[in-house]
Amino acid sequence: MLTKSDFLTFLDAPMHLWAKSHDQIDPKPRSGYDQHLAQQGQQVEALAKQYLEQILLPGQDLVWQPSFNDVQFQIRADALVWDETTEVYDLYEIKSATSVQKVHQYDLAFQILVLEGIIPLHHTYLLHINKSYQHGQELELEHLFTAKELSAEVAEYKQEVAQLRQAAWQVTQLAKPQPSFACIKPQSCPCPTLCHPNLPENPIYSLPYLGKKAVSLRETGTLAIEELPESFNLNPRQRIYVEAIRTGKAVIDNQAIQASLAGLQYPLFFLDYETFNPAVPLFPGYHPYEHIVFQYSLFKIEEPGAQPSHFEAVFADGSDPAPKIVPHLLENIGDRGSILVWNQVFEAGRNKDLARRCPLHAQRLLNIIERLYDLMLIFREGQYVDPRFQGSASLKAVLPVLCSELQYGDLTIQNGETAMLTWYHLHSGLISPADRQTTIDALKAYCKRDTYGMVAIWEHLCSL
Repeated sequence: MLTKSDFLTFLDAPMHLWAKSHDQIDPKPRSGYDQHLAQQGQQVEALAKQYLEQILLPGQDLVWQPSFNDVQFQIRADALVWDETTEVYDLYEIKSATSVQKVHQYDLAFQILVLEGIIPLHHTYLLHINKSYQHGQELELEHLFTAKELSAEVAEYKQEVAQLRQAAWQVTQLAKPQPSFACIKPQSCPCPTLCHPNLPENPIYSLPYLGKKAVSLRETGTLAIEELPESFNLNPRQRIYVEAIRTGKAVIDNQAIQASLAGLQYPLFFLDYETFNPAVPLFPGYHPYEHIVFQYSLFKIEEPGAQPSHFEAVFADGSDPAPKIVPHLLENIGDRGSILVWNQVFEAGRNKDLARRCPLHAQRLLNIIERLYDLMLIFREGQYVDPRFQGSASLKAVLPVLCSELQYGDLTIQNGETAMLTWYHLHSGLISPADRQTTIDALKAYCKRDTYGMVAIWEHLCSL
């Protein structure tokens, strides 16, 4: 039988469903962060059950996670509630999201198509996290969730989903998959040997913002960037990347880069935050998924030619880090000079968060935003494009190319997801006292590498 999970996999890419149904998903162990997200989903589910039973529908007949099938399709509903007055069931689907998404409509329509032939149904609800909830001294369950009725909206999807689920079923019955089933995201593909066999060195998928245009290119047999027809419509950044691939050399607009860097004012600062954003807030005053800034790393160059000095802090003592990290940061970042970051939108957002957390320092934190300079834009906007970036402007893509001595393989913590999870383990007391300092040192080393990487990239740009 085709399950709801199978159907959602089909919507992601038909090839992924075919691989799943034929046991050809490439084995890949779940990362620690993936496991954390699964556990977080289970936590939200347990709280939602408590919310339904104790707050929204106390005393009503709730059937928790029943399974149904109509021979061809199978579901497991989150919750069914029996209405004695009308003698029908209401369906409640639980999601960790903070809003209704299109995929939720498909999800519910699939369930309804199975259920309406088996039990009497009336209302359909999506129970999701209330993004405006602000955590108090204790968890206020009555405000954490929102139940939104979607009966009319989901009904509009039924016909489409009825057709799609039949198409999904037919995919599982095929002896061999069709090439058109393939996804367009090789880096995250669960079956790359099926979706992307013999991928060329410079695949079309690395073109920035190509999206679903990759499908039409693939249908014509074009997989390599070098083979792109001259008539293919490209935006300016894509054209620069294609030029870099075809020549095998970096395309550098040195004049634009130097004009941009000329606006920087000393002292120069290079700033990076590390954060953790849980679905259920850990501390008073936080909203669901709001970032907790638990660490920063800061390099300072006082004047041209000066050696950079370094400042850093990590707080993981079980309490909100914000009141401790803010004065520590402000003491070292001063009130003048440009602050270089990688992804200004994210860093500015964290300063706004910290300003709300620490109102006595709010103005200085908001002033920091006015001093930010986004070093990433030089690469994202196409002023410096190297084919070895593989179409990405992330720090992890740029740094090893421009500064090959600054990689991450020698570090205990090598990416942001591991840093987030490591801090959470420290906060939760899951790290033994004997290992706490070593773990904190590993966090510092990772954040410092990111921040010094910006220093090194800035120096490289200045030397062009």
